[in-house]
Amino acid sequence: MHVIWYTAMSMDGRIADSRDSLDFLDTIGTADESGDDFGTFLAGIDAVIVGASTLRGRLRGGHGWPHGDLPTWLVTHDESLLAAASGGAAPVRRVSGALEPVFAEIEAAGCANVWLAGGGSIAGQALALDRIDEVVVTVAPVAVGAGPSLFDAAGLPPRRFRLVECRAAGGDAVYLRWLRDR
Repeated sequence: MHVIWYTAMSMDGRIADSRDSLDFLDTIGTADESGDDFGTFLAGIDAVIVGASTLRGRLRGGHGWPHGDLPTWLVTHDESLLAAASGGAAPVRRVSGALEPVFAEIEAAGCANVWLAGGGSIAGQALALDRIDEVVVTVAPVAVGAGPSLFDAAGLPPRRFRLVECRAAGGDAVYLRWLRDR
């Protein structure tokens, strides 16, 4: 199973601002400028892991869960969030607690390519377990100062990644892709 942390962040490493807003993403150029990297990425994904804060941020922005065609594991203690993410063609499963059993369940379901859709806390936990194989980040040309970071966890062990792609990505943004160097 290949786990990919695919996201965007500000120049100062934040995946949202201090109010959990994603408005900084508006500084990234349009798909016409950068191609459809996300659509191409999504076409190769079998399953999604998403955390409560990420889903709540989408809901606050007036959006539902747009990936209802993919089996989704929602990591939360909040049972009410399950209804907000459900309704698509694929099941949404609410899980809580340690992530290692979640990875085992996804692997047992036969999923080969898993999108870790956020947030920084879930990414930090996955990194601590050494379950992230690839990191794909679009860096927006703005600093937000505070907010959750790319890997929002204290005391992470060092994990070495190898840069395999670096290019302009619409406007003044940068697309970076690393593979875990095992």
